[in-house]
Amino acid sequence: MKRKTENGKRRKPDRRNRASFPISRFPISEQGFTLVAVMIGIAILTILIAAVAPSVATVLKRDREQELIFRGRQYARAIGLFQRRYGRYPNQLKELYSNRPRAIRKLWKDPFCSCDFYPLVQGMPDALPTGQGGPPAAPPTPSMFGGGPFGGGPPTPTPTPGAFGPSSGETKTIGPIIGVRSTVHKEALREWRGQKYYDQWRFIVGDADRNDVGGGVPTGGLPPGAPLFPTQPPPR
Repeated sequence: MKRKTENGKRRKPDRRNRASFPISRFPISEQGFTLVAVMIGIAILTILIAAVAPSVATVLKRDREQELIFRGRQYARAIGLFQRRYGRYPNQLKELYSNRPRAIRKLWKDPFCSCDFYPLVQGMPDALPTGQGGPPAAPPTPSMFGGGPFGGGPPTPTPTPGAFGPSSGETKTIGPIIGVRSTVHKEALREWRGQKYYDQWRFIVGDADRNDVGGGVPTGGLPPGAPLFPTQPPPR
């Protein structure tokens, strides 16, 4: 006997609780072929990534090597500028930035470790130009020409530490600093002045901008070891 509602109409059966199974539009054989094609695509993509990754790493490493040379030369130029301006070499690398007017735009970090460059102190065994056997020639001081950088008045005074030495937390004097080098001992992709390891690339004032082409002829025809910028007074 059919069930009826109070108004006499027949009630429709409730189908919400019935289990429903989706019906695929593709046969089972086509589904298996699609899965195989996806697996092959993933395998090909993995091979391509494995082949391209070393090339990308090589390009990035080569860019960091160029950046290392650029930053090292920036320090060498700043040290030369500091020496001409104050009549001495800096005792700490931070003096290049803290003394006003500044000799360097910023205190650069080593691009391979994001750490500070190692300062090269004059007279130490490692403070030698890369690829040369002798120490760098020290540029003449401003006092040789009667005063300022070009002999026109007294030199700019250099700030000195307090009467009781450096304050707490301040780095002790280690100078005079004539250059910098990297602290990373890793083999480079290229040789720079005959040296393969980054910590052997030394950037010395007056030598860092020496041209590597043509047997080491310095930039602008300057003799080896001469400063990039002249320190002698201009001819009259």
